[in-house]
Amino acid sequence: MNKIKIAQKWNFTDVKNLKLTNKMAPLSIVGSDGSEIELSGELSVAEQTEEFNFEDYISAKFSEGEFKLDLNEIPTRSKSRTDSQLLLTVPANIFMRIALENLPLSVKNMQNKMRIDSENAPLSISMCDGDKHVESINGPVRIMDSKGSLYAKLGNGPFTAEQVGGAGIHIESVNGPLKLRQAAFTKVKIVTENGPIYYETQPIEGGDFSFSTENGIVHLALPLNFGFKLEAKSESGRVKSKLDAEVIKDDNVFRVEHIYEGEEPTKIKIDTENGLIKLSSDSQLDINFIKDRLEQLKETLKNVNTPEELEKVTAKLNKMTDYLHRSAQSINEEKIKNKVTDAINKMKSMVMDFNLDETKNVVIGKIENLSSEIYDGIREGLKNAKAEFDDLRYEHLNKDSLKDYIHKVVNSPLIKPYLGAEKKKAEKEKIAEHSRLKILEMLEKGKITSEEAEKLLKAINKE
Repeated sequence: MNKIKIAQKWNFTDVKNLKLTNKMAPLSIVGSDGSEIELSGELSVAEQTEEFNFEDYISAKFSEGEFKLDLNEIPTRSKSRTDSQLLLTVPANIFMRIALENLPLSVKNMQNKMRIDSENAPLSISMCDGDKHVESINGPVRIMDSKGSLYAKLGNGPFTAEQVGGAGIHIESVNGPLKLRQAAFTKVKIVTENGPIYYETQPIEGGDFSFSTENGIVHLALPLNFGFKLEAKSESGRVKSKLDAEVIKDDNVFRVEHIYEGEEPTKIKIDTENGLIKLSSDSQLDINFIKDRLEQLKETLKNVNTPEELEKVTAKLNKMTDYLHRSAQSINEEKIKNKVTDAINKMKSMVMDFNLDETKNVVIGKIENLSSEIYDGIREGLKNAKAEFDDLRYEHLNKDSLKDYIHKVVNSPLIKPYLGAEKKKAEKEKIAEHSRLKILEMLEKGKITSEEAEKLLKAINKE
């Protein structure tokens, strides 16, 4: 197998669009501070290739603001395709339209709007700001730490996203699982036929969420101290809620509300035919949200130059401090709670008395110190709450980890006869024990209920 290095550059004065088709090798695209579009990497070509002419496999054309780049298939063995790797650097603010078949694509550190169409190729997008349009038939899609509106149309491949946010998100899927964590979208519409939906949101005021599935599970994780009005419809399914709010049932409609005075609640609609609806809360979302909002406040104050701008910042601060006060109430230790509350009040007072004629750096420096006190205090309070939970678990189970306890129970020779182990052959028993362990681990993580776990364990025993 021959190794060939590639290094090509294109420099056009007015590129508005990049139209890319890749059939050559796995590709990574990263942002560039310059004005050039650059392609580099290493290709593994078949040994029988005597001369490799790049012009036979790379087509580059520029016309009326659009740069069209086609990376065509090279003569190689199928196994060696993964030995090749390409890197494309693209300047910011160029709209990218990319077509893929089976070769993986990674997009990082971009300040660009993009549309990506894939058949089966794995797609990864991270640290990218700008609206995104993704369509994939079967390939897995993963988006991390990115901002901008998102539209995704999927077939059967899985979709995962974490630390994403923007004006809106719209996802349509057939069967693939959909999992979003630490999402911050005001408008949410997710529709799937049979795939499970897991959506974990940051606190969004006045949001509009819609989730729809025929048979898949819908699991919605809401942050603490979050105002919402939820309406869920399920023909044959049921609602399982761990929220600190009453679930009111009227025929096939379930309603849950958590309203705070002075805030516009987020409207949530869930519609399923047969799927289970799960509602839970995750305190970890609070701390991430708080950190982001405190950083935004500090940056906004740096750019305040008029009384009107200061008035808008003050209005936002009032809503944020109300949320911070509610978060502080989750802290059990009075000493930490009082320290956090005092820092919140000082910060609010400082912004209210903000003088445009004073040195901004001094005020912002004090705000930064108070923000650190608030963030660290709430984080410490949540950490201590977790420690209390771990102590209770140790006291009742006499083990540091429930997983260790599960391992001990499953591997105990005393329990095996009751699980039907002696009736199995050695190989089947090994598989059965592995299945039991997986079921119990799923139960520990809350992915299934105790009733579901019991049914699954009984099914294993009858085999």
